[in-house]
Amino acid sequence: KMLAEKDKQISELKDAYLRCLADQENVRERSRKEIETTKEYAIQKFAKDLLDTVDILNMALTAVPSELREKSSCLQSELAKDAEKIVDQLTNLYTGVSMTESELIKALKRHGVERENPEGEAFDPNRHQALFQAPMPDKEAGTIFAVQKMGYTLKGRVLRPAQVGVVSDPQ
Repeated sequence: KMLAEKDKQISELKDAYLRCLADQENVRERSRKEIETTKEYAIQKFAKDLLDTVDILNMALTAVPSELREKSSCLQSELAKDAEKIVDQLTNLYTGVSMTESELIKALKRHGVERENPEGEAFDPNRHQALFQAPMPDKEAGTIFAVQKMGYTLKGRVLRPAQVGVVSDPQ
């Protein structure tokens, strides 16, 4: 009878020991996943801080009229020497800012930050922030027709929603 009790105790202790080991392994696995997630999104604040810089570069680029972006198209007209010099400087500035924006976007992309231009897509409140609405008879209601600021994701997670204009129901 005592032997049976001892066998039962041994069995219970062995079971408790195995549960302890399993719990310990679960904690270890959970911790590993948390560390992995933390590492993956550690640059989130830094990346978010850079987004306004990208926007400002983009605004600077769009401020230069398209006909002044390339020297050859500007110089086909009868420009004075001073105007030619100004055009040279402006095209060089545009090229430099464009290259800077491009490199910054590439650097962000290498770290999992993707730029999203949702123009023409259906409005999604999880990925887009509606700034205004306007009826447009030739477009479907709920469709994005203007993008004020691009949206960005970090490894699929929304870093900043795109700021957009949405087609409203014509009434």
